[in-house]
Amino acid sequence: MGILMPRKYHLLSIQERIYFFLLERQSDVIDIREQFPILQLNATLQLCGELGIRHSRKGRYPEPFTLDFLITRRTSSGLIYEARSVKTPSDAKDPIVRRRLAVEYRWCEQQAIDWRLVSSPSFTADLLSRLVFMRSWSREGMKPDQDSADTFTAAFLKAYRPNATLRAQIEGCAKNLKRGYRYCLNEFRYCAWSNRIQIDLHSRLALNLPVVLKHD
Repeated sequence: MGILMPRKYHLLSIQERIYFFLLERQSDVIDIREQFPILQLNATLQLCGELGIRHSRKGRYPEPFTLDFLITRRTSSGLIYEARSVKTPSDAKDPIVRRRLAVEYRWCEQQAIDWRLVSSPSFTADLLSRLVFMRSWSREGMKPDQDSADTFTAAFLKAYRPNATLRAQIEGCAKNLKRGYRYCLNEFRYCAWSNRIQIDLHSRLALNLPVVLKHD
């Protein structure tokens, strides 16, 4: 279930799931569409002919190419659209995959949509577990309150100790703020998710371990 757009998303790999979570955390992203179909079949058939590849078909009929993600961002000059394909390093080197990506790129170029291939060697199961840990505030039904989140952030950063476990630091915040532990755990998750508390995503994140912040 999406946070930015409250609907079910269909993500086809660990790499796509990680990239989706990273997009959800970006403040200028206002919409994410996955497996976006290119319905201009005449255009993709022509591009396949030019590039010398076979257009996929379902029975007699051509099957649409799909973009892994079509992203809408809000900028100072208005809305912009970006297309992103997320592939493993081995898939990105596959000649057949690369020719299909060339069709995506050429079609996006015709539509003035920025297309890029997302390289994903750093998209590991460990990174996914950290993102899922932070994102769990949503799964538990927390409704974010910005003033409360700002108060928690200030208290957490003021009392932050690099060698203390995350559980101990959340317990300390719960005591200082006179709030329940579970509530403060979800406050921490939300504040980390929204980048108020900037977690180093390259370091392990668990209640029984110290939490590593970016500036450390």
